Amino acid sequence: MKKVLVIFIVVFAASLAFASVEEGKKLFEAKCDKCHSLDRSLKKTKNLEAWKRTGERMARYSRGSITTQDVDKISEYLASGDKPGKPAVPIEPEKEAKVHEEHHMFEFKKVKVNQFIKPEVCALCHSEKFKQWNGSMHSKAFADPLWRAATKFFFKEAVKKEEVLEMKACVKCHTPLGFRSYSISSPGDDYDKLAALPAQGIFCNWCHNIDEIKHLGDAGYEVAPGSGEDDPSTMLGPLKDASSDFHPTKYSELHTKSEFCGLCHNVTHAANKLPLEHTYDEWKNSPYNTGDPTTTVNCQDCHMRQRPGIPATGKTMRPDNPGKAADKGPDRKHIWTHYFVGANTLVTKLLKSDLHAQMAIERLKNAADLELIKSDAYKKNKLSHISVKVINSGAGHYLPTGLTEVRQMWLDVKISDHKGKTIFRSGSLDKNG
Repeated sequence: MKKVLVIFIVVFAASLAFASVEEGKKLFEAKCDKCHSLDRSLKKTKNLEAWKRTGERMARYSRGSITTQDVDKISEYLASGDKPGKPAVPIEPEKEAKVHEEHHMFEFKKVKVNQFIKPEVCALCHSEKFKQWNGSMHSKAFADPLWRAATKFFFKEAVKKEEVLEMKACVKCHTPLGFRSYSISSPGDDYDKLAALPAQGIFCNWCHNIDEIKHLGDAGYEVAPGSGEDDPSTMLGPLKDASSDFHPTKYSELHTKSEFCGLCHNVTHAANKLPLEHTYDEWKNSPYNTGDPTTTVNCQDCHMRQRPGIPATGKTMRPDNPGKAADKGPDRKHIWTHYFVGANTLVTKLLKSDLHAQMAIERLKNAADLELIKSDAYKKNKLSHISVKVINSGAGHYLPTGLTEVRQMWLDVKISDHKGKTIFRSGSLDKNG
């Protein structure tokens, strides 16, 4: 009888544990799975107390929809790894990558990759913003094959220490998380071995964690990350009344100003301090910067108002974009778009970002005006003179801008006869571009 009782108690306890786990699973699927993947959560090696701390934090943001009892049951389920009685394995400390000695020249706080949230997680609540960003040159900053080929080539050609330092500076803008986590330090490293998140270039969590300007240009800023999905940082942005059940939010005036863009779009040679790309300075000295916040046209007013069919340049209308910041958020009169379109039609096409390539063409068509000043009558076998004026009527900076050594503008001149037959052309591209 005693033995039977003991067996009954053991079986009963196991049944309770199984029932508790099953209940925890159902609660997770009902209250957490919309933002947190079940499979991904079960792969995390956290003990019961760690899961409870995460659950308590989420309960605070749930506005009463997750109770203390829910937290206990969900935590027990996650700590079990979907197996009753299974102990959680403690998290191993992250191994630091080897760092080149020159890293000390860049003053920044070191971060870890697991402190940041993947864009795919952001997409669970911000699906439209994710679709717009995904395929943009921000998302392809590190994948850009032209950038990869150029940096690899020039790094091999670099001889002097100053030249090597300048080439190392390339990765700090194109994969800021990779650089600041010491996962990559120069174009001499194997690009294909970089982890998935830092390889996504300029991503959501990175920009929305920039909280301090150290110096304008050359990625001279600090970020304030959290602890990944389990304890997200405060997301900074342009909305004063934003709220989220997943992460804290805070208004950031910096995110509404051109200085935010200038943190990366002003590039100076790391050694000789010569300007390589000074798009922000060009804007700062342009008529678009009136000095009056009510009339100044900031970078965001063009590059974050564009959407298909609305190029939003200096010569076109730049209407508000009504919509929602989050899928279940309130309707707003204006939401900033996240296509981040510039002039790049080549790489966007190469990487199958066809929509962004088309939007870049729309932008370029509304960036300049062409005026025929003088044209001689065409005479066969005789030289004819054509005078043309190109007017920067739509760009808030130089045209072209950016890394002007690799950005070119030229005239494509075509002369046709009265039947429309081309009798002369200069400036067309061949199959190799």
